[in-house]
Amino acid sequence: MAMVKTVAIALPLGIHAASKHNKPGDVLVMGVSQLGIAIPNFWFGILLILFFAVYLGWASAGGFPGWEEGVLDGLGSLFLPAIALALVQAAILARFTRSAVLDVLREDFVRTARAKGLSRRAALWGHAVRNAMIPVVTVMGLQFSDR
Repeated sequence: MAMVKTVAIALPLGIHAASKHNKPGDVLVMGVSQLGIAIPNFWFGILLILFFAVYLGWASAGGFPGWEEGVLDGLGSLFLPAIALALVQAAILARFTRSAVLDVLREDFVRTARAKGLSRRAALWGHAVRNAMIPVVTVMGLQFSDR
C-alpha cells in the first residue's frame, strides 16, 4: 500500500518538476521533496495520528482490527501508516524522476523531435518520459524491496 502511494505521488510530481525546470512549480516540488526527505517517518506518523485521529477523529489512533472486521476497516487502519512510510520514499523518487527526465530532455533525439515540429508536451510524454522510466523503474524496484 505504501509503495502504491509512493508511485502515485512521486511520478507526477517528478515529471511536472522536470517539465517546469527552474520555474516556480519546479522549485515548489523540489522544496517539498527536500522537506519530505528531512522529516523522519516516525515523526510524520505521530503528526498524522495527532491530526487525523486526535483532532479530526477520522481514523483510529492505533491498532489493527484484523481482516475479520472487514476489508474496508483493515485498509482504513493501514492508510495512515502507509502515508507515513510513503512520504520519504516519494520525495526520493520524485527527485530521481525529475533528474532522469531532465537528462533525457537534454538528449539529441528529443531536440531532433522538437526541431521536426513535435510539441513540447508530445516530446515530453512520447520520448522523454518513456526513456526516463528505465532508471526510475529500477529505483522503484529497489525501494519496493526495502519496504
